[in-house]
Amino acid sequence: MPLPSNQLAVIHLAKKSLGLDDETYRAVLTFHAGVSSAKDLTPAGFEAVMRYFNACGFRSTWNARTFGRRPGMATPRQIDLIRSLWRDWSGADDEQALGRWLERSFGVSALRFLSSTKAGDAINGLKAMIRRKDRPSNGK
Repeated sequence: MPLPSNQLAVIHLAKKSLGLDDETYRAVLTFHAGVSSAKDLTPAGFEAVMRYFNACGFRSTWNARTFGRRPGMATPRQIDLIRSLWRDWSGADDEQALGRWLERSFGVSALRFLSSTKAGDAINGLKAMIRRKDRPSNGK
């Protein structure tokens, strides 16, 4: 069974972050997981390679950025989409301004407090705001 794409992405991010050339990267995969390509990793192989990358100093910010998976709360995918839509609408990557909008609109002061239901509402609201912003004016 192939690894999920997010785990493959973490492996490639670690390779880039640690500045590994292709030969060294493949040697790490072979030594720690017995494969020559990340797409052939098993879950156990992924864990072994990530232990090595972590020992070399790699630290993923995925959980810090998305708050991980929490029952009833916004999913990492929803959080990433809200941040992306906010950047499209505001033209800036301003987490404080996003928090103020969430407080006014949904009664939560930050993304980490957003339920999955409210996250869906926020996504729909941001999409509508972007559509209104992009709508050509009628010469008024």
